[in-house]
Amino acid sequence: MILPLVAFLSLACSAQSAGQKTVSLIGDGQFVSSDVSQWGSNADSFVVFESHQPTFKHAGRAIFTTRPGGNPWDIGLHVASTNSISKGAKVSIRAWIRSDRSSTIALIYEQASQPFAKFINKEIDLSSDWTEYKVEGVADQNYDPGGAQFTIFLGYGSGSMEIGDVRVETVGEPFHPVSLVPSNRLSNGEISGWAPTKLSSFTSVDANQPRFAHAVQATYSVNSGDNPWDESLHVPSIAKVTRNHTIYIRAWLRSSTSSMVSLIFEQAAPPNSKFIDEGIGLTPEWKEYRVAGISDVSYGPGEAQLTVFLGYKSGAVEIGDIQVEDIGIKPIQTLPLTISYYRKAPSDAWRAPALERIEKYRKGDLNIRVVDKHGRPVPGVSVHVDQVQQEFRFGSAVPAALLVDKSANGDRFRATVQRLFNTITFENDLKWTQLTPKDYTDVDAAYKWLDARGFRVRGHNLVWGSYRVLPQGIKEMTDAQIVATIKERIKTMVTRFKGKVYLWDVVNEAVTERELWDRIGWDKFYDTYRWAHEANPNVELCYNDFDWTEEDSSGDGHRFKSIELVKSMLKQGTPLDVIGLQSHVGKPITPMDRVIEITNEIAALGKPLEVTEYDLGVLDDKVNGEHMRDFLTAMYSVPQVQSFVMWGFWAGAHWRAKEGGAMFNLDWTPRPAAVAWEDLVKHQWWTKASLTTDTGGNARTRVFLGKLIVSATRNGTTAIANVSVLSGKPGSVTVVLP
Repeated sequence: MILPLVAFLSLACSAQSAGQKTVSLIGDGQFVSSDVSQWGSNADSFVVFESHQPTFKHAGRAIFTTRPGGNPWDIGLHVASTNSISKGAKVSIRAWIRSDRSSTIALIYEQASQPFAKFINKEIDLSSDWTEYKVEGVADQNYDPGGAQFTIFLGYGSGSMEIGDVRVETVGEPFHPVSLVPSNRLSNGEISGWAPTKLSSFTSVDANQPRFAHAVQATYSVNSGDNPWDESLHVPSIAKVTRNHTIYIRAWLRSSTSSMVSLIFEQAAPPNSKFIDEGIGLTPEWKEYRVAGISDVSYGPGEAQLTVFLGYKSGAVEIGDIQVEDIGIKPIQTLPLTISYYRKAPSDAWRAPALERIEKYRKGDLNIRVVDKHGRPVPGVSVHVDQVQQEFRFGSAVPAALLVDKSANGDRFRATVQRLFNTITFENDLKWTQLTPKDYTDVDAAYKWLDARGFRVRGHNLVWGSYRVLPQGIKEMTDAQIVATIKERIKTMVTRFKGKVYLWDVVNEAVTERELWDRIGWDKFYDTYRWAHEANPNVELCYNDFDWTEEDSSGDGHRFKSIELVKSMLKQGTPLDVIGLQSHVGKPITPMDRVIEITNEIAALGKPLEVTEYDLGVLDDKVNGEHMRDFLTAMYSVPQVQSFVMWGFWAGAHWRAKEGGAMFNLDWTPRPAAVAWEDLVKHQWWTKASLTTDTGGNARTRVFLGKLIVSATRNGTTAIANVSVLSGKPGSVTVVLP
């Protein structure tokens, strides 16, 4: 029996709306940490691999061979329950599964020993697409921890199965919110437990509010080049944070200096992963701000923290009553949030000058001459001009595996890539993740597909400078060994992909990811570019970093440091060709007039610019679509920008899918951002013109730069010619009619 995804979704929504307490029976999700040690298997193999899915980073792959006359239960996987189960308890199984062919499996919950009594037993016909299946049952007796087990029967036929995020839970009484920080401490004038960083003062003050009598006041002085987190407040969680639960923050704030803050809930230790990060522009009046997010992982008490970033500009902020709660499984869209998309209403005055620049810099003159076979001009001929490819690079990051995936989603993915983009970045496939030789089979196959269709490919990236994003084993090497290893890595990659990528992000995010350079010397940072240039003098070399134009959400400190770093590279004579602007946009959103000013400031360094990793994580479709249209237009209008690459486009392969970062939903329905992209890139900025030759056989028009096809038709006979119109080079083409 096939369990359709639609049926699962209706069941899932009803369970979430009930707000019921859940208890995990097999741990907090499997494969999250590449762990299969708890699983028993008699399949031919059962291994963990990277899934490249936003919902789960890893999955398990079982390969199995059945024998003639065998039973379904002859081959299987099983994992014992880690908690007790009471008789009559509802048990829910949710599992993301796919198969390389139409296969049948059974999802089982059963007694862990003879007679293996089953209270869930559901056969499922799988497909080649990742699908989340849900089945439920009621426990027939009491089970101690380990007394029951989740089992998957595989022995219906030889093949393979991949299983991603899997959850087995009991569903019980209604969930009651859990307080994660002491809710009355500030209102009672207590500041113990709060850890300030670089503040001038942090004291209790009278709030004179009926809701709370006291508040705390933080005053701080921000220096040029400071980051927002340099001046901040932290308070650790006092209770467990449960994975996939919604965390709800309600805080009363005001600022006599109308300062900007960010309300953060994050991992309390490096890398300080954040699942709530909301920038807020404050006013001198008390106001309650409400923000929320969903935790990607579970944290024990003290392992997560509430953080308030203050270091945007010097000033003072008062914090009154504040509540941080785990409210269980609850859709964020149902909460009364106070989201500030902009610090102040944005102006539209930037748009007209931007459109004028687009007309000036992104288009060129095309002169067409139509002659007969004797070279004589032919007047009154119908001429059509059609764009084939833009000179400007419009692109997206993609997983190589999806470009070669043979499923229905793989087909949709390839078709969308071909329709909307002309440039591709392999999202993670070329990153340095291991010291041993890496398998690039998917990359090679994906490149072959892209090359046949005229795509340009970016290489991302050669080196990051922190141990957490470097291969294991680097940290234990001597400095000399590290230098030799980096040099070999660069030489090997640049040589292997010579002629396949037009550009390499040589070093990524050196402003913050700097442990390596601080250890082995910043001269080696500059050397990485020299080594890449030596390996291939014809490939462009890029320095890629974040928070260039995101001033209103992230301050200007990171940008100042990035600019100084680039200036030092140029002073050192580093072979730097391009500056990469990641553009992971946060809230509040920097207005477009300021984005253009900042971009021109960076362009003044004298190097071409590329938008390398654009995304905006907001669930509001209208805001998402408007920002796509405006940001893309603003960047396209700056003549030094030569590329705009998004960091993914489909919710099935997007790192900010839960935040609304993808412009296509999981079912491939387009969001307004997709409509805006296609309207601009494939219609407004795509030449399609109809002309008629004059008495001299000539026709002239303005076209968007790139490759075009010109066709001339007379008396039912058509002749065609190809032409390229490039920056600073007027195009001309002669079409010869037979």
